[in-house]
Amino acid sequence: MTVWTEIRDLIVRNQVHRLADRLAALTDEERAELAERLPGLVKELRRARTEQVRAEHPDDFEELASWEVGELLDEVAGALLLTGVGVISGPAAAVAWMTSRDVNRRWARDPEVARVCKVAASRPVEWRREVAVRLAQRVRRPADRIAPLAVALLRESGAVPPDHDPLVAAWLAAPTVPGDPLTTVLLPRVFTADGAGRALRDERLEPRPTRWLAAAARALPREQVLDGCVSRFLRGGEPQDLRFFVRLHTLLNPTPAESASRLRDYLRLLPSAPGTVAELAAAQVREAKPLDHADLVEAVDALTFRDEAKLAATGLRWLDQAIRATPEAAGDFVAALTTAYAHKSFDVRNRAVELTMKHAALFDGHAEAIRDGVHHLPADLGAKLAERFGGEIPAEEPAAEKEFPPLPELPEPRRFPEPSIFPDRHERWIDQERWLAAFVAGIAEDRTELRRKLKPHVEQDHGFWRSSETHTSPDDWQAVLAAELVTPGTVPELPPMGPQQFWDNASHSVRVRPLTRGEEPDEERSPRRFMIGGAYRPGRYLDDDTPLRVFFITWNTDDGPQGAVARENDQQIPFVHGRIHLNGSPDDFEPPSREREIWDAPEPSELRSKPGVMYDDSEEAMPDMVLDLAWDRMAELGVDPGRIAAMRAGQPVPPPGPDEPLVEVTVIFVPARLRSYLPEELPEHDEWRRRNRMPHPNRVSPPTDFLLHRYAELAGALRDGTLPPVLLATPTWMSGHLDPDVLIDRLETCAAAGVEPLPADLAQALLRLPRGRHQDAAGRAAKIDSEAARSAARWLAEGGMADPECGLVWRHMVNASMVEFGDAEPEHFTEVRLQPVLRVTAPTGHRLIDEVLLREPFDWTVDEHGGTQRAWPAMLPSHREVVAVNFLPFLLRHHWGTWSAPAELTGLEIAQGPMGESTGVILAFLLAGGVPGMVPLILNMAARGDLPAEAIGRQLALVLRRTWQETRPAIEALTELAEAGGHREVWRILRALLPEMLPGEGQRITVTHTALVAFAADVARWADARGEFPVVAEFARGTRKIRFVHECRRLHAQLTGTAPSPAFPVGI
Repeated sequence: MTVWTEIRDLIVRNQVHRLADRLAALTDEERAELAERLPGLVKELRRARTEQVRAEHPDDFEELASWEVGELLDEVAGALLLTGVGVISGPAAAVAWMTSRDVNRRWARDPEVARVCKVAASRPVEWRREVAVRLAQRVRRPADRIAPLAVALLRESGAVPPDHDPLVAAWLAAPTVPGDPLTTVLLPRVFTADGAGRALRDERLEPRPTRWLAAAARALPREQVLDGCVSRFLRGGEPQDLRFFVRLHTLLNPTPAESASRLRDYLRLLPSAPGTVAELAAAQVREAKPLDHADLVEAVDALTFRDEAKLAATGLRWLDQAIRATPEAAGDFVAALTTAYAHKSFDVRNRAVELTMKHAALFDGHAEAIRDGVHHLPADLGAKLAERFGGEIPAEEPAAEKEFPPLPELPEPRRFPEPSIFPDRHERWIDQERWLAAFVAGIAEDRTELRRKLKPHVEQDHGFWRSSETHTSPDDWQAVLAAELVTPGTVPELPPMGPQQFWDNASHSVRVRPLTRGEEPDEERSPRRFMIGGAYRPGRYLDDDTPLRVFFITWNTDDGPQGAVARENDQQIPFVHGRIHLNGSPDDFEPPSREREIWDAPEPSELRSKPGVMYDDSEEAMPDMVLDLAWDRMAELGVDPGRIAAMRAGQPVPPPGPDEPLVEVTVIFVPARLRSYLPEELPEHDEWRRRNRMPHPNRVSPPTDFLLHRYAELAGALRDGTLPPVLLATPTWMSGHLDPDVLIDRLETCAAAGVEPLPADLAQALLRLPRGRHQDAAGRAAKIDSEAARSAARWLAEGGMADPECGLVWRHMVNASMVEFGDAEPEHFTEVRLQPVLRVTAPTGHRLIDEVLLREPFDWTVDEHGGTQRAWPAMLPSHREVVAVNFLPFLLRHHWGTWSAPAELTGLEIAQGPMGESTGVILAFLLAGGVPGMVPLILNMAARGDLPAEAIGRQLALVLRRTWQETRPAIEALTELAEAGGHREVWRILRALLPEMLPGEGQRITVTHTALVAFAADVARWADARGEFPVVAEFARGTRKIRFVHECRRLHAQLTGTAPSPAFPVGI
């Protein structure tokens, strides 16, 4: 075999471990030969794979060949890169190869940096340095595939890093290396390199400085760091790009002298730097006091100009201090005061007026400037200044009358479309109901004709459902019904449970203990214990069950794993290539490559299909996941790390040091074995589920479980020849409701045919009846001689199913358990769940309703298939709160996207029945999330008079306190709802929300509280609301001069009608 043939084979088979070893051992002549032939290999691979695809798919091979070639090159990209490093002589050519589109592929695995460096170490040092520099210059962003390799080659070669900004960011993103030689060159560049700040944005000061903050503070001169931070601030940028430098500056905590020397720079930052930088600069200016008067005026002007209320308030505080210190210079601050009059924060404006009045005598010479600024102020504040400085007293602007559109008109109920075996593209649940109705009716009318229509579709069906243990999708069940009709007997019910065979997986345990050299190891005083995997299976194992075999594989750190000996009951067992050999001679065994092959290799599980094989010995007896525990323990006991690394890599183990302990490792291995077992007999209903391929109740939500029962019973009736001539439960209205008279007509049809309707079909039909008693229909049903008709008569006469108890409980995680929140809400909590509450208040007598459909859902989501959730409202159109309870587990799990209102909620809107806390929390959560389409949905509910506004308010408070939803977006959504005509409903929501959201005793008043009260005051005026709020009245009586108190007074005045509402702005 030539060297080219050998290297080519290793590349094609992607055996990079062996390839790296071979490349490192090449001679110069071999490298030259390989470098000449390497570029042609990619063309050869492209051509060979294209021809292979052409032969297999001659009609449409071009697009498929492109995909296949791309996947092939993705697989071998690492091997091609490794080979280029090992054989190409010119550094420029080598880098061109490494960054070419055939090697540096977007979807390929990242290069194995350590392996590439190992191969590069066999090349001359000057070659390595030039390659490292050239490759570093090709880096464009930290996430480049070549970036970690470029950094590693620079470190390994000792090359001087080029002046290239993306390289700095890539180095910062790479793992830290102790004693990194690049630190002294690249760390000072973080202050000037674009992208460095973005790469360092997640560095933290608390609880202690993270690595780059600590490194910069420790390794760089203090003056250099301070100058670098300030210069970076002056360059500007996004807040996240400057975050690291703000924290680094904070970590250094400059002294007043250091701040004074940079005062002009800090002053330049005050007017327009990002908020965090401006706060830092203001703090440094304060440390540099006393300031020159001109500098102080400049600082106050800059701060009062800022949008941030905190910074503007700082400027006003300095202004007050300066005037008290030098009253004669008060006129220099008039511009800053009048600027503050126009600030968007009421608190800033109010404070500016207070300071003007406080120092009024000093401003008499500037009355005209103050009068000019009065028009920026609210009427009551402007009146104070006008009274003192003259001028026109601003009039109170009357609140503008706001007109609202009426609530939407309700559309006429829509009829359900006619049954069709090939329905139009309606919603899936509608098409499924139409298909079922047409299927059953078609069999009764002309089975042969229906079979003819369905046969082409059955023949084209790929039949993936046939390999499923259970059928959890209505589409799968439709395929089952169609296949059984076209070819009876092809989808039989599963037979009763009998003896079964299955494979138990292999198990491993490991024990590590120190020994004394020259002495025989002591026998263990306690019996060895080991773990055996596998799931619990109720039942009993049979006499032909394969016996358990346990093998003890022992070796020590002097010999390494190569000296391992395997024993079973003190008898030595063949142990070669890391495996116990139970099915043939070790000489017949060919060890698979440790590298992933391109070409398909036989799976170990194929051994299990061979006759007579009782044990699967294809699995490693000492896999890495087991030995990792041994390596860690050996290091703890003092084994040399270099010797552990050699053992881990399968290399020869160096002799131990003089003081190194001898450690023995024993791996207990239980091979996979073929089990023979008789399952335990199941209860009647569980056995019915199994035989009809129904999923376990834990795998589906209760409504979906109920829906699948309908399909399963139809499949059983089709096999048994007991299908009714018509389905009872097909809706007559798009809401899912069923006309009582139509139900009676269908019952009469079934009775005339002498066939009793199916239980799930009858239960679903009863649930779809409109709420209330229907005595005329009950009288008709009572005259029909069938058990189903008598059940329907009772249901119609008594008013149907009593509303179950519906609700929810908020729970959160405490010590790996979910507990209720209770009255005392914790300050910090992690995972939150909604525990559904659903209890039958009066049993219906229908098992599928009482035990299946009304089973209380879990608080965790299950895997829903086939779009069944959209069908739930139409399954319970008279009890929509039951549907909402079943939606709860999905609400906090991102099941519904934020791009549009869930279609499932539209079904709740047009259904009947009371809506409570479960519907309230769903609407509150999605409304607070700003989901488009929620406002029209809620308006429609309001137009029907069904909106649970109070429940929405109560639950919205909990949503805002206990989830990631925020108050401001919720206010925006409520504003949109009010302006669309739902202002009265919004006020009802706010009446329940406000008491839960306003600050309690000891809590800090925030801007969010102020915004919420201001919005409530506006809505109360729009809705002409009345009725005092005790908590609002208490705040309104407060003496604090902050906007929150003013807004509480405005709301209180509106609710009590005691005084005109002052016109305070809504914005903050």
